[in-house]
Amino acid sequence: MRTTLSLASLVVLCAAGWAGCGDGGSPPVSPTEPAMPPVATESCAASATYGVTFRATWNETSHGSSPPFPSSAHFSRVVGATHVDDVSFWSSGAIATEGIESMAETGAVTAFCNEVQGEADRGRAGGCIRGLEASFPSPGTVTLAFDVDEGQPFLTLVSMIAPSPDWFVGVDGIALQQAGCWTPRIEMDLAGYDAGTDRGTTFTAPDADVTPHEPIGPIDDLPAGVREVPFATLVLEREDGG
Repeated sequence: MRTTLSLASLVVLCAAGWAGCGDGGSPPVSPTEPAMPPVATESCAASATYGVTFRATWNETSHGSSPPFPSSAHFSRVVGATHVDDVSFWSSGAIATEGIESMAETGAVTAFCNEVQGEADRGRAGGCIRGLEASFPSPGTVTLAFDVDEGQPFLTLVSMIAPSPDWFVGVDGIALQQAGCWTPRIEMDLAGYDAGTDRGTTFTAPDADVTPHEPIGPIDDLPAGVREVPFATLVLEREDGG
C-alpha cells in the first residue's frame, strides 16, 4: 500500500534531514508505531470440583409451635445434578415430577435419579449427585462433593423436610459460572417449598394425596411470620484450587 504525504509533511521531514529528500530518491515513508504486546486474557478451567456444606437450621425456635413442631426434625438424603440451562428438575410454579413427589413425600431418591439419568443419556446432565447420609437431624450439618464441567454448569439440589406431608428445600438450576469462570464460593439460605402433591397441613399429618397435583410453591400452611424463615443454609466452595 502506497503512503501519501502532504507537501507540508515533506517539508518537515526534509528539514529534519530525512534520506531521499532532494536527491531524486524515493519519498520518505512515514514511521510506524511500535507493535503493542498482546493483551493477556484469563484462562478459565473447563471443569471444577465443589464441596457442599448443607447446614440444617430448622428448629422449634426458628419455626415456632404452629403447626406443632415434630420431635424428630430432620432432612432426607441430599440429591441433585448438574445440567444445561434449559433442563429443570423442579421450579416454583411448576407441577412436581414423580421424582420430586417421591423425594418430598418419603425422602426416596431413586425416581429423581432416574430422571437425572434420562437427561444424562441425552447429554444434558451429569450423573445423579447423592449425599452419603440417608437422613440427618436438624439442627445439623452434612457435607458432600461433586464434579462439574463447562457443558453442564448449572446445579439443582433438593432434600425433604421431615417429617412433613410433601415439603422440601432446594435450589433450582443455579449458575456455577460467572463470565465463563467458576464461582469460588456461593452461599444461600433455603426456604421451604410445598410440592403440591399432598393436602397435609402439619408436619406429622397423615397422607392425603392431591389429584391433580397443584403447583410447587411456598408452604402456605406455615404461619406468615415464619413462611420465609430459612430451613437450612447451602454453601458451595471450589475444592480444586481454582
